[in-house]
Amino acid sequence: MRFYPFFFVVAFLLFVSHASAQKIPVVIGGVAESGYGILDDGSHGAGLNRMTPFMGVWLSGWGYLRFGCGFYNYSRSSDDGERISIKSRDLSAQLAASLGGVGKPYIVGSFTRAKNLSSIGDVAWNEWGVGLGATFQLSTMSAIVSEMEYRWVLSHYDPIQEMIVHGTRLQLNLGFVVYVY
Repeated sequence: MRFYPFFFVVAFLLFVSHASAQKIPVVIGGVAESGYGILDDGSHGAGLNRMTPFMGVWLSGWGYLRFGCGFYNYSRSSDDGERISIKSRDLSAQLAASLGGVGKPYIVGSFTRAKNLSSIGDVAWNEWGVGLGATFQLSTMSAIVSEMEYRWVLSHYDPIQEMIVHGTRLQLNLGFVVYVY
């Protein structure tokens, strides 16, 4: 479990060193994923789902491919007062195609593999999403990213909630991207 963040960073550094020689527009950034529906902790409602830093390739006027990796921890109290510590991990991939060129909206498709790890039991599930997005250029090297997605949270048993969780979520991603050339 501790190996893949190191591998992710080394792979990115190697990619950036070769991509800059080829003039491929590499990006780094992050998005705050908030939504209404099934949230990451299995609850229903509205709220911040996760923060996802990402890196990828953004071909202006064509679209992008980006990969994200999120790590965060939270705790809950069970019915009998016992405190449960939960480590959440997620890996995501997004592919987008432009609807008309630079500065125009784009169609986005996403996949997320999420995990919650605790002493009670571990749970892993997949999420699929489709939606629309747009960038707002701040300069030639940075932009604000906004995306609206409809997400399907596939069925899984959550030992922390002691129930089967599945459903959908309307999700808004707001973030920042920096172009690394």
